[in-house]
Amino acid sequence: MSNFWQRILTAAIAVPILYAIFRIGGIIYLLFIMALILFGQIEFQKLLRSRNFPDEKISGIAFSLLLALSAYMGYLYFMMTFTGAVVLILVFELWKLREGGTVQRAGVTLFGVIYIGWLLSHAILLRDIGDMGAVREFALGVQGLKDPGYFYIFLTVACTFLNDTGAYFTGLRLGKRKLAPAISPGKTVEGTIGGIIACILTGIIVNYGFGSPLNSDWTIFFSILIAVTAVFGDLVESAIKRGAGIKDTGDIVPGHGGVLDRFDSLMFVFPVSYYFVLVYYISGGAIPG
Repeated sequence: MSNFWQRILTAAIAVPILYAIFRIGGIIYLLFIMALILFGQIEFQKLLRSRNFPDEKISGIAFSLLLALSAYMGYLYFMMTFTGAVVLILVFELWKLREGGTVQRAGVTLFGVIYIGWLLSHAILLRDIGDMGAVREFALGVQGLKDPGYFYIFLTVACTFLNDTGAYFTGLRLGKRKLAPAISPGKTVEGTIGGIIACILTGIIVNYGFGSPLNSDWTIFFSILIAVTAVFGDLVESAIKRGAGIKDTGDIVPGHGGVLDRFDSLMFVFPVSYYFVLVYYISGGAIPG
């Protein structure tokens, strides 16, 4: 089966499952994100070993999963856990330095925790944003949203995936000028523009489907922000793979590679979306500025 049809088949199976997970939320959603973080960390550790970088497999995975759990408990716990993880990793590695260890180990461990655990955990904060009383009241009373977290996670993921799809097909047919040939030779300026347009159209359609909780200006701005961030996230992961000398980080997602290959854009989009939504509610007076 060609890679193209593998992608189609994977999407046909995965989309309904993802929809159900997003809709249910709660513990099921938490476990899903934790699974992504776990497999992402395993793939990251393989990258480190392929280039003979020192790694701390257990601490990297443990702190990353702990960040996801703390995000489920609330933003304050999330930031406390993140700060504690940074301090503990540095202290532990500096202590090992006396026994012939290396500060480089602390650097790569922290990078993995931040890149995978910290960034992806924002998906939980975004899904649970309705747990904030002020947001819940504003969303229900002004926007007509019973579950704002579900709307924003659906909008974010749909825009990101359709941005990738739009960029792929536009680049395939019209792509001529390379966007970043040294990092990702396959990406073109035309494909990027096509992805942004697809992202905007997706944002408008999804927003309308939910009863237009966002006005058109916010929807278009949000969609453009997602598209640009998605491209940046994809380029970052491409740079990491190029540095490791590999094409795919894994093969867990047929036709797409590994978790880092499929969710590279979302890893950056989730935190950007979360803070965008906070700014939206602050500007609307739902949250004190």
